[in-house]
Amino acid sequence: MSAENAVRKYFDPEEPILLLTDSDIGTDDKFGKEWLAVTDRRLVVFTDGQTDRPRLDLALKDVENFQNVHVVGAIALRAEMKDKRIEIVRFTNSLSSKYSRIVKALNDAQKNEKPPEFKLEDEERLNCPECGRLLPEKGSFCPACLKKRKVLERFWRYMKPHWRRAIAVSTCIVASSVLELAPPYLVKLLVDDVLTQKAESVTSWVRSISNSYGLELSPMRMSIVGLFLLVSSLVLVRVAAMGVGIVKSRLAAWFGSSIIHEVRVDVYHAIQGLSLRRFDKTPVGSLMSRLTHDTTMLNFIFTDAGIVMIPSFLQLAGICVMLLFLNWRLAILVLIPIPIVTFLSMHFYRRLHRLYHRLWQRNARMSARANDSITGLRIVKSFSQESKEIGQFGLRSRDCFHAIAEAEQTWGTVLPIIAFLTTIGTYLVWYFGGLGVLRNTLSLGTLMAFIGYLSMFFGPLQMLTHFGDHLNRAFTAAQRLFEIIDADQEVYEDPHARPVRSMEGHFVFKDVHFGYIKDRPVLKGIDVEVQAGEMVGLVGKSGVGKTTMTNLICRFYDVDEGTILLDGVDIRQYRLRDLRQHIGIVPQECYLFDDSILENIRYAKPEATRDEVIQAAIAANAHGFILRLPDGYDSRVGERGARLSGGEKQRVAIARAILHDPKILILDEATSSVDTETEELIQEALKNLVKNRTTFAIAHRLSTLRNANRLLVLEDGKVVEFGTHDELIAREGMYFKLVEMQSKLSSIKVVDG
Repeated sequence: MSAENAVRKYFDPEEPILLLTDSDIGTDDKFGKEWLAVTDRRLVVFTDGQTDRPRLDLALKDVENFQNVHVVGAIALRAEMKDKRIEIVRFTNSLSSKYSRIVKALNDAQKNEKPPEFKLEDEERLNCPECGRLLPEKGSFCPACLKKRKVLERFWRYMKPHWRRAIAVSTCIVASSVLELAPPYLVKLLVDDVLTQKAESVTSWVRSISNSYGLELSPMRMSIVGLFLLVSSLVLVRVAAMGVGIVKSRLAAWFGSSIIHEVRVDVYHAIQGLSLRRFDKTPVGSLMSRLTHDTTMLNFIFTDAGIVMIPSFLQLAGICVMLLFLNWRLAILVLIPIPIVTFLSMHFYRRLHRLYHRLWQRNARMSARANDSITGLRIVKSFSQESKEIGQFGLRSRDCFHAIAEAEQTWGTVLPIIAFLTTIGTYLVWYFGGLGVLRNTLSLGTLMAFIGYLSMFFGPLQMLTHFGDHLNRAFTAAQRLFEIIDADQEVYEDPHARPVRSMEGHFVFKDVHFGYIKDRPVLKGIDVEVQAGEMVGLVGKSGVGKTTMTNLICRFYDVDEGTILLDGVDIRQYRLRDLRQHIGIVPQECYLFDDSILENIRYAKPEATRDEVIQAAIAANAHGFILRLPDGYDSRVGERGARLSGGEKQRVAIARAILHDPKILILDEATSSVDTETEELIQEALKNLVKNRTTFAIAHRLSTLRNANRLLVLEDGKVVEFGTHDELIAREGMYFKLVEMQSKLSSIKVVDG
């Protein structure tokens, strides 16, 4: 009987189980399983293997509140009672989403005095069907079960449009391989039929040609003509092989580069489409490493594979046929080391794949650290923390050094061993073939041809063994790229979504819950209605959820529970691109691209004329300082707008929002970086801008919200007050306290010492 069935058997049929789920940490704080069962009356916990009696039996009526609490190395589901707290089960972060739903259902049931209702199916993350490991992202493949064949299958869709060029490359590869097989056999004819004059095939062929033209040639002259013809054939074969090789290399280079270009664009497209929830979890340096370094590594699959691997396989097959044709006994001697070489190669390549996967991870962490530090170089210098950053980067670089050294040392150990084993066959051929020549059982030309083919045989073989090293790196890079391509994307063009032709801007928040981390909610049941064209100021301490509300309006994130209605329609039903085209944002931290001021303002409306840009800048009170710059509107702002002051960047961002002409406007501390005089001018511009637009304005300085129709006061993720300035002052609640506090701060004067 399974543990799940044993648990169900414990309960009376009159007490149905509403929830039966497992945890992944046992009572000893080690990985293990416990079972959590919930009925309409109680909560019961069983330890796996001891399902005949519960470890904990708790009546729901005795619990005031449930919550998930982070403890060392795990998360604990805790019940708070009147006089004590009881820890129910522990689990890892992989189950946090599921248990946050459980806590929500239990607390809702306690609040509404009804049996809990659990809806966990849509929160289950998919596991690998082969090994059971948790997948990195929904729809992704398991890194531990990476199959090279599957990677190549995914690349087939990139190769398919270029099939004609692929056929041309393949034809050149076959022709090049055939031409490479000709010289050793021509050497055999040269030695046996011309130089030693033991055979008559070439001389008889020359005689027949001379007779057809009525020429009489002596045996010596016929040998000289045969020598000339064979040497000329060798030259022509080499020239033809060179020409085919050049065409093959050029075609393969174009073929590989074009595919890598398409892959790189797809990866960049995937990065641009990443949901912010996933983007927040991935360092920018890691994304840059994948976009540049990993896509470059893939070039090896398409270019070097076509130039090296396939010709090498064809050469090996052709050489084996020629060796068996010339002397099957000597050919067997050549093949003796091959099984040993193959076994060693397969064994060490599996280890090398793990080592290079670790190297890629450490390299991404090093790049992320460097990117973070260089981006924040002003902060580093302002706090004189250069030595700390150098030390931190040094640690990441040392991790990469150890990973590289271990991988290269492993390869450096394997390669000489493989090279030595492959040369054993050469020594055997020289000895036994030499005996055959001395005993006249083998011609010297055959031995020379055999040695020639043998030198060609071990070249491709060693190349293929070294090829596996690069191939492992390439497939590891491919895995990392597909993790990004397969990550959850924002659906901009969902065919089932509603297009937005016109918008009024009427918002209704219905019991909205949201948390960036599933078990740490930021918004806890927001119920608010905002009329079209109304300006609402969001007020509250830092971290209460003001910016989070605006993020949900823009659908940077989707609500965990509840609904946001826009003009009576769930905001998630609108086409995402259409929705955002009707929203303008002036963020707290204004980001400007390293381009001209003109292009930064025009970014909101690429087709805008220069006059439209100037009008927007005038409305944002930015026109004056722009004209004072050396190149006016064509002045470059530097990386992240480094050549402008904070207030100037803020006004450029406001001009960008004005040019966008949105129906919904979001001002997130839009005047936080300007002085009082500039703030007054911007307030006048904003006063005209917000007309007939639904506006959500966030500001810690309450004076900047004086034009708001109503003020929404948040505390601990909940709405505590909502009304006009006068109404909230009259209540003497949270808003009254905030105003009073700021008034006291404003009255403080500097006293000369």
